[in-house]
Amino acid sequence: VTLISADPFPDDQRYNVAAVRAYRKSLAALEGFGVRFDAPIQSVETHNRYGSTVHTQINFADDRSAEVDTFVYGLTTYQRWKSTYGLTARFKGRLSLQRCAYTQITEGGVIPAPPVETHVTFDQHGKLGMWTIENPALPAAVCILAPFEGDSYEIETVGAVRVDLPLVGDDVILCFSTGMNALEAQTNALRFYPPTPTHLHDAFEEIRLSWWVQREDDKHRALFEGNLPLERGIVYSQNMAIPVGEGACLLTDHMLLPLSWNRDAYYLARALLSWHADMRDIVRRHLIWMFEIAKRENGTWGRSYLANGMIKDASFQLDQQVFPLLELAEYVLETGDRATFQRLEGHVYAILDMLVARKAEFAPLFPTDETPGDDPIAQPYHLSSHILFWKTLEKLGRLGVDTGTLKDDIRAAVDRYFITEGEGKRIYAYATDGKGGHHLYHDANDFPTVLAPIWGWCAADDPVWRATMDFAFSPANEQAWFDGHLGSVHTRAAWSLGDVQDLIVARILGDKEREARAQAAVRKAAQRDGALPEAYDPHTYEVVARHWFAWPNAAYACVLLGAFKP
Repeated sequence: VTLISADPFPDDQRYNVAAVRAYRKSLAALEGFGVRFDAPIQSVETHNRYGSTVHTQINFADDRSAEVDTFVYGLTTYQRWKSTYGLTARFKGRLSLQRCAYTQITEGGVIPAPPVETHVTFDQHGKLGMWTIENPALPAAVCILAPFEGDSYEIETVGAVRVDLPLVGDDVILCFSTGMNALEAQTNALRFYPPTPTHLHDAFEEIRLSWWVQREDDKHRALFEGNLPLERGIVYSQNMAIPVGEGACLLTDHMLLPLSWNRDAYYLARALLSWHADMRDIVRRHLIWMFEIAKRENGTWGRSYLANGMIKDASFQLDQQVFPLLELAEYVLETGDRATFQRLEGHVYAILDMLVARKAEFAPLFPTDETPGDDPIAQPYHLSSHILFWKTLEKLGRLGVDTGTLKDDIRAAVDRYFITEGEGKRIYAYATDGKGGHHLYHDANDFPTVLAPIWGWCAADDPVWRATMDFAFSPANEQAWFDGHLGSVHTRAAWSLGDVQDLIVARILGDKEREARAQAAVRKAAQRDGALPEAYDPHTYEVVARHWFAWPNAAYACVLLGAFKP
């Protein structure tokens, strides 16, 4: 459920790709809601404290200023703003309480959206105003409590409503509280309003202990200093861990697509595992969610999942079957938690048996129905998924899993069936049919190919890998190259994931200039809170799709934390 100024996406347009793309892009330019001032803004500076607390400095054209601090305590989000020289402030905007949009470019089956009914009440509580919004079709309500001025009223409508309430004072605290219904949201708001110094101390202390103290050493302080995309990679990965019984689902974002892809989730888990020992339990619980809670049809994981473990899209993607095995192997190897491995070991053999049953008759090649970008694939056998499978088998072998000669067989098959000629050199094809057909392409979603030297597949100076990377990051890769940035046919624009791949290649090659360019691209594409979008305009860095996307920030964190290992 989300409180947002956007209209809901119509169910009858979910297979209209142009409409989906336009909607996803529009979310980056919403009208929004919140405190508005009576003076034109000259500049805004935002600083994160402890990863979860935001300080914003607003400077106005007439030399006046305001400061806003945002933090969470319990079930309530607080904003405290202080202004100078008699600024007049109002709480304004357009609000709608609705189910998250779930707009997919490759829709795998529509989950009908509930109605967008809006019930709003405004009441005075002494010097405070209480504004409550509820959608009867959803088990959720929001209460906004602040020194509002205005007459009491009630509104029942369909769709979004506008609010325009004056705020009294130049040192104001607003709270946004949630509940399963209006009464619960109001009770939660009143319970801790105004937040006392004790509440503030407890909130900051809780955040500090869960975040700041973990980076007190000089190495981490230097890494994180002023690097919001890196900080976002850790904080957002933690925030996307949704408790589901004993397990935890790792969502890909909180608003547009609150779904879980095994592939995306691997990089979130990988970043957390490399960050701090306190994060290990999130990864353990995610493994339990994947192996014991997430449904598998005919023994296979689906393309994407709802948080409760039900399959949203059932398409078979090879890498989605393998990433959970790699996550489990790395978790056990790095934590020594053999108890969790013993608990899940039976699932490992079941998945391996399922995959071997799908092997091509003529060679150790394994088909996939879609690319890791959720798109149709030109040829059935996909390169990076085979490199991933090879590495996963190698790490499972370290745990004592006997897979015979399969790892070596896959390695030999890739050299035999995927190597072809491109741009006058021997390179790896993106995909093959195993009969001489090859598809030359490289996508921002395909990390295993880029990670090949780090994983020990080949040396950094391997001529075939080097030629493949030269092709991938050049105009020759015409379907995924956008004016100096790697992207994807899934959304034809520059991708933040492509910049992270570029950063990895630069570091493997020891190319400092290329590394600096990739870092600069990451910083330019990042939003004010450090969030990296799925896709952006390579010239203006304007968001083209999804500025809420956990994977790019997590992958960026993995690079800087040295998470990718042999």
